[in-house]
Amino acid sequence: MYEQYDFYDIRRKFPIHKIKLKPLRNKVDKKEVLYMLMNFNNEAWMPVTLDDNYFLTDGQHRLELARQFGMEFIDVVILDEKKVN
Repeated sequence: MYEQYDFYDIRRKFPIHKIKLKPLRNKVDKKEVLYMLMNFNNEAWMPVTLDDNYFLTDGQHRLELARQFGMEFIDVVILDEKKVN
């Protein structure tokens, strides 16, 4: 899905501890994370999105789920905002 756009850099197995957090529009909803946990579908798993400084811009629930699973790495796409416009 992301391969068709040159402004995304796809990274597999990105270290979770390198992901920086900033306030997002919606906070992590523990009920949503629990729902994702109880209904996990590997086929529907999408990478989280980071900016070029490794701040999370989308996927806070997926990131929290990965942490709940005890994962150390997660797939990410890094948005190069200079290439978007």
